[in-house]
Amino acid sequence: MRLYLDTTILNDAFVLLQAVAGENLHARDFKLPPESWMLEYVALFYLLDLDDQWDLEFGTSSVARQEIDAFPERSDHHSHKKASLLELYEQIKTKAVLAEMSPIPISLRTRIAAILPAHKGKQADMVHICQAILGGWDRFITTDRDSILAYADELRDAGIIVASPLSFIESQFMPMDVLVRTLHGSWTSVDDVVQSWLGQIRDMIPK
Repeated sequence: MRLYLDTTILNDAFVLLQAVAGENLHARDFKLPPESWMLEYVALFYLLDLDDQWDLEFGTSSVARQEIDAFPERSDHHSHKKASLLELYEQIKTKAVLAEMSPIPISLRTRIAAILPAHKGKQADMVHICQAILGGWDRFITTDRDSILAYADELRDAGIIVASPLSFIESQFMPMDVLVRTLHGSWTSVDDVVQSWLGQIRDMIPK
């Protein structure tokens, strides 16, 4: 199955990599409150880790690179984050697929623009979604709840199924509690894993 990843997924992957490496995070690096988002981060970790077993093909387009290039470098941490995001983007180009940018028909651009709400990143989101539709991707994976996932029905009618990492895993493979027990043993609960990740991430934020 071919999964198009938007830039929010690259940012979330950065958070996971920083936590695994034991490197510092800024409170603004991850979504707030973390308790309500941590299960999505855990699901993304499994999604990226189990791509071969699940026969998944990841991809994105150069829109992601444009968004990363525009990322401000206000501090050493921001510079490190930007470099890490660029590295993630290059890894996707190497391991996965960089979708060629296709000319967007005015009719499609107009339809997607009418669906998405007005917000700062609307133009980039619109181009991401149009490229996923034109490229025939099976799913558009994002953690943008307010601007994309909230319009899943309308976007499905327009030609693309959008999903979060968690909803994708549970709709295509198995419930998270079953996945966690399969990977870590029957004595391990989803909450155990979530709390472990929360502890790691909180430890990475300088006091």
